[in-house]
Amino acid sequence: IEETMANQRDYISRPICNGISVPENKINSLVAEGHGQQILKVLQKFREQNIFFDFKILVKDEIIPCHRCVLAACSDFFRAMFEVNMKERDDGNVTISNLSPKAVKAFLDYAYTGKTEITNDNVEMLFQLSSFLQVSLLSKACSDFLIKSIDLVNCLQLLSLSESYGSVRLFDHALDFVQHHFSLLLRSSDFLEMNFEILQKCLEADELNVPEEESVLKAVLQWTKHNLETRQKYLPNLIKKVRLHQLPEKTLQDFLHSEEHLLKSANCSVIVNDAVTSVQNFSGLFPDARPSTTEKYIFVHKTDEDGENRHTFCYNIKTDKWKELPHTHMIDLPGSSLSSYGEKIFITGGCKGNCYRTVRLHIAEPFHDATDQTWCYCPVSNEFSIASAMKKPRTMHTSVVTLNQLFVIGGKTRGAQETRSLLDVESYNPLSKDWKSVSQLPRGIYYPEASACQNIIYVLGSEVEITDAFNPSLDCFFKYNAMTDQWSELVAEFGQFFHATLIKAVPVNCTLYICDLSTYKVYSFCPETCVWKGEGSFECAGFNAGAVGTEDKIYILGGDYAPEEITDEVQVYHSSRSEWEEVSPMPRALTEFYCQVIQFNKYRDPW
Repeated sequence: IEETMANQRDYISRPICNGISVPENKINSLVAEGHGQQILKVLQKFREQNIFFDFKILVKDEIIPCHRCVLAACSDFFRAMFEVNMKERDDGNVTISNLSPKAVKAFLDYAYTGKTEITNDNVEMLFQLSSFLQVSLLSKACSDFLIKSIDLVNCLQLLSLSESYGSVRLFDHALDFVQHHFSLLLRSSDFLEMNFEILQKCLEADELNVPEEESVLKAVLQWTKHNLETRQKYLPNLIKKVRLHQLPEKTLQDFLHSEEHLLKSANCSVIVNDAVTSVQNFSGLFPDARPSTTEKYIFVHKTDEDGENRHTFCYNIKTDKWKELPHTHMIDLPGSSLSSYGEKIFITGGCKGNCYRTVRLHIAEPFHDATDQTWCYCPVSNEFSIASAMKKPRTMHTSVVTLNQLFVIGGKTRGAQETRSLLDVESYNPLSKDWKSVSQLPRGIYYPEASACQNIIYVLGSEVEITDAFNPSLDCFFKYNAMTDQWSELVAEFGQFFHATLIKAVPVNCTLYICDLSTYKVYSFCPETCVWKGEGSFECAGFNAGAVGTEDKIYILGGDYAPEEITDEVQVYHSSRSEWEEVSPMPRALTEFYCQVIQFNKYRDPW
């Protein structure tokens, strides 16, 4: 009886709908597929039937009725008009004078249906109206259409169009096209009509595709003389964008002589004379040569344990060919560090005396007679000279170049084996020939491996110098901002155990990559999330191999699989397509050697 009464109470307490008892807390969700499209169809039908209109667009002599809700939903221009207290909102109409009736109707067709056809005949009209009425999806579609059509005939026109309609995406693509085809454009009459701002942007770009810097200078003169009366005022700014210090001295002297009157009248003589002085005093020390004007190499050097036998090669990245170089007279002490700067190579520090060169043996030396000396090697003249000394002697350090400065990081100074790692960091300006101290490392680091990505230097290493098995773990990861002179310690999970002595850090398209020589794996670092991402594996690599990064590629060279098993193999990783390939082997099998990317102006290429 009690159970029956309870059921009756439960039944009585349920909600009643049209005399039907409905269970509590029961929800039915309705999802109408295609509801949005159905609403659009209904609104379009209202438009076709001329009903429920609440707004008018007045264009030329036509009155075009429409619905406010459709305008506001599709156009930020109309939405803003209806949201604020504008006269047009209250009047129920707006006059548009810069669009044609055809354009407005095309916009309404798109607004009511979400569909339109973009063709060569109507793309500019649609681009104009989508820009003015702030219809972002239509504007992007027009931009994408025009990007696919960029060629030598219309690229300059599209640059102008993108500026008029505020399309950053189209502007960037068109400008990139102009820069990459600049040499071809120079032959066309369109180049002479290029506006000053666009020409200036082109001249600023590293990516400007020209065979030599002299052609940039000739282009500036040609453009200026095409309309000298109005363009002469622009010449000083344009001349400054030409990398005059990358030109031969004779070319600059001839330019001063042949264009003496123009340079004086435009107040440009001082600019060119300063460039002549720079070339005379600092030739080869300017790292800003445009890639298209240079020949790029991988420089490899090793001095054997006896200190007598030296092996020096260069690898032409473009031709995939190696070349053994003549005796370089380079001084590379055990524990020294080597970095390329412009067309020269700087070697810093190291230990004097008969120290072991092999890392495992060098680190265990009872005393490190470190030096503060810096040397400069010029491959163009094959000359070796002494540069300014560092502030502190150091050995087993690392060096890296960024923001036109050479940085030396970590290592140990002169003293007994138990001497702690240096916290001091120094930077060197090859033009002023001055060393200066910058902010110290957050803490000591051994076996430092450094890589520069734009103005950021990443440093990896171990906080332990020697372990029983001589496999110190990779447990230090620092970041240095060369612009703000600030260090920070990064906490990034590597996902597995790494040996500090078996890691190579390289920059690829301004991204930090590490190559693990023990597992044959490659990882990239994301600074935003502070996470390492696996990028694939290479077939094999010896311990103590060399690694360099250039553009979108990583080269891994040589190394050893065992004390008597040294390899000459070279593998290259294409980060853009995540593929490895084997290229020409080195002239000789090497392990524990220096390797650096270096480039020369083509007219100065010694190799």
